[in-house]
Amino acid sequence: MADVVPFHGLRFQESKAGPLADLISPPYDVISDRDRVALYARSPYNIVRVEEGIEEPGDTAANNKYTRAKAALEDWIGKGVLKVDTSPAFYLHDHYFVVGGQRIRRRGILGALRLYQEGRGIVRPHERTFPKAKTDRLKLLRATRTNTSPVFGLFADEKRAVASALEAWMVRGPARLVADARIGEERHMLWALDDRPAAEKLTATLKDQRVYIADGHHRYETGLAYLKEEIEAAKIDFDEDSTHFTLAYLCALDDPGLRIFGTHRVVRGADAAIDEIVPRNFDATVIQRGAIDDLQPGIVLVRNGTYTELVPKPGIDLQAMPESWRTLPVALAEELLIEPARKLGGEVTYEHDVERAIGAARDGATTVLLRAVSADTLKKVADSWERLPQKTTYFYPKVPAGLVLRPLGD
Repeated sequence: MADVVPFHGLRFQESKAGPLADLISPPYDVISDRDRVALYARSPYNIVRVEEGIEEPGDTAANNKYTRAKAALEDWIGKGVLKVDTSPAFYLHDHYFVVGGQRIRRRGILGALRLYQEGRGIVRPHERTFPKAKTDRLKLLRATRTNTSPVFGLFADEKRAVASALEAWMVRGPARLVADARIGEERHMLWALDDRPAAEKLTATLKDQRVYIADGHHRYETGLAYLKEEIEAAKIDFDEDSTHFTLAYLCALDDPGLRIFGTHRVVRGADAAIDEIVPRNFDATVIQRGAIDDLQPGIVLVRNGTYTELVPKPGIDLQAMPESWRTLPVALAEELLIEPARKLGGEVTYEHDVERAIGAARDGATTVLLRAVSADTLKKVADSWERLPQKTTYFYPKVPAGLVLRPLGD
């Protein structure tokens, strides 16, 4: 099954770079222009310059955000701001955060995950991807030959063999605490597990598992595309070459800190289309705002302060949809409402925060609130060899870029 191994991590040296809290950033897909400006100002060494740098007027093939990312990495390594760990290691990560007033801890493992073609069924995606994002990530990987942020994968730890081992190693050793960063209510603690017998035990335990991609589908597919390029260019001649692997953050499916939010749709410029589509495909019932907090209905349309629950009409033909989609609100909404509205000129954006999504509906848009998909449902969809629509799930919080990087080597 899945081959997950330790690697030589490329890590910030706080003695030269400053506090790690000033150096990490969200992954590329959730960095707004405002976020990027703030991250640039936080430190001249913030990883955002590599992960998702600023596009500048006059950029060319020889000078652009990808070449600047490469130059930044080389400069930082030359200055000792970034340094490669001498021993290969797994990096164990405790992420503390607050949701709904409750302090939560999610525990994960950063390792090198072998890249498998989807048909092998060893690493299973659950969500469709966008070509534009894959092109962007491939350009960055070509330029830097570095995994700057991890794929987020889930695995079944039914007998808690992994959880028990991690707890023992982090409390009593041999894992070593190498970083501790606090940003507001969040805290990141990072341990290096470079003890060879312990690392081999972890690899052996994970080898029994199938990995389900929770977040980072574009990064995983980019890794496969880059591997194919390198093989076709005759730059790889053995199966253990670093390009056969990608950086992955692995979390147990039953980890108490795993949180999945719905990804809501905000539609602009399609009010008339939506007014036509809804009565054709759904039974609509006006509900109170409080119903969303008590128990999130599957699909709720929000417009001008009115909340309307939508339920697909009995007998509506769903045969064109994959079987695993037919009971999932996000898939039903995408197929029966969002995609038709998009084809009629609607502009669709995505928002995981309920209040911000509702706020958008007060600004002239129509918001479609969607109930989150559970980790068990994600697993069932992936095991049925199917994928959900793009932007179905939002795993909260995101795993930051910059905790540890994975260079592919020369």
